[in-house]
Amino acid sequence: MEFIGCGCKICNLGLGATVNEMILNHLEPSAVLRFLDSKGCKVSEKLLRKHLSAFSIDFPETLQHDFDTEIEPIPNNLIEIDFTQYKIDLSNPEIALELLQKITLQVYLNQSRITLHAQQKVIDGICPDLPKDTLRNQSTALDMLDRCTGLSMIVNQQQAIKTVENMGLEVNVPMVQNVQN
Repeated sequence: MEFIGCGCKICNLGLGATVNEMILNHLEPSAVLRFLDSKGCKVSEKLLRKHLSAFSIDFPETLQHDFDTEIEPIPNNLIEIDFTQYKIDLSNPEIALELLQKITLQVYLNQSRITLHAQQKVIDGICPDLPKDTLRNQSTALDMLDRCTGLSMIVNQQQAIKTVENMGLEVNVPMVQNVQN
């Protein structure tokens, strides 16, 4: 049996020349990966890169960043903040804290969706690994949520109570009033 191609999974299935042609015709790598998947050849971007490299074909790097990640700073004079747009009564700090906690939770949940989407791309073989900045952003969002809500302290307290109760001791915990009355 005659060997054709670079020996990778793509070439072994006889799809090497087709993939090379698709990339040379400026087809996006994600489209090439979907094509390969439809042919029963599930490969990662990393393998596609190696395959193209074996044929001295450059991987189209410009297609990796198809959206602008530059963030414009929002000028803000902290002395002249108009709190009316937030519909909170600053004379009631509990309501202000509740709003802050809800906003921080929303930031965390949004970042979780981004992280899970990136993780799914890795699982599907579209990306070779999870971007470090995505993991860093997830960690930062969790830290923000923890600082704003005291979540880790509550979880640690609950774990400590379970441990003490498992030792056969009784723990009396005062009930905390709900802020949303």
